[in-house]
Amino acid sequence: MSILAVQYIRPMDDGWTLPHLFKCEDGQTYVVKFINNRSGSGILANELIAYRLGKWLGLPIAPYRIIQITRDLVDMFPVLKSMDIPAGLHLGSLYFEQGTTLLGEVNLALCKNLHHAAGMIVFDHWINNWDRHVAGSNLLYVPDQRKIQMIDHSDAFFGPYWDQEEFMDDSDRMDVFWGPIYEMFVPYIDSPDPFGHYVSLVEKVSEKVVIQAVKGLPKQWNISREDVTGLIDFLLCRRSLVRGALDELRDYFPIWRQEDDN
Repeated sequence: MSILAVQYIRPMDDGWTLPHLFKCEDGQTYVVKFINNRSGSGILANELIAYRLGKWLGLPIAPYRIIQITRDLVDMFPVLKSMDIPAGLHLGSLYFEQGTTLLGEVNLALCKNLHHAAGMIVFDHWINNWDRHVAGSNLLYVPDQRKIQMIDHSDAFFGPYWDQEEFMDDSDRMDVFWGPIYEMFVPYIDSPDPFGHYVSLVEKVSEKVVIQAVKGLPKQWNISREDVTGLIDFLLCRRSLVRGALDELRDYFPIWRQEDDN
């Protein structure tokens, strides 16, 4: 179900998709990505589906809502008219005013939910979200909550250009990701089995859960039924690959590696 945008605020300072801030009828402010962003509406589908799956896994993922923007609202603001924003259903993620990316100075020792970092790494491998391990802008630290929030899943599922053929070709292999952002979490999650809980959750994800995650994409986003079916099969096939892929990270975790040595 969508919610109505009632007030335009401003563009965000950065972001490839050029998102803008809107206040909506629920009283909350959202970072909205438009249907006609430079990478296409597949980005909106990626964001929404990743949010639903991440929420099911219990991860700290910023809430997303389908946002309805009317023609009257677009006509009120020259900046929106200049971008030729179509009336209809776009996508927004909840805006955290105090949020700062991990590219800035963040004392992770103050963070209350770092136990979820292992789940973030598992999740990114399952959905093939290939850039969070190097892009600190995909995680927010919210100081007033002392928590990390996951944002920006545009590059999941091989990116915004949905292709059933690519899903089929790559359903039986999994790339392994490692980089400076993941490395920051090692002292807080290293254990004899750092990923076991979340790997088990992914392995138990049912077909029903995946179908619910991809259900109800707005027709205006032009995602074909065949491509949705391809994504469902892709996600189901990858459940059994996560454990083996994550095991290749063992050498980065001293306690986990020691268990293996013993």
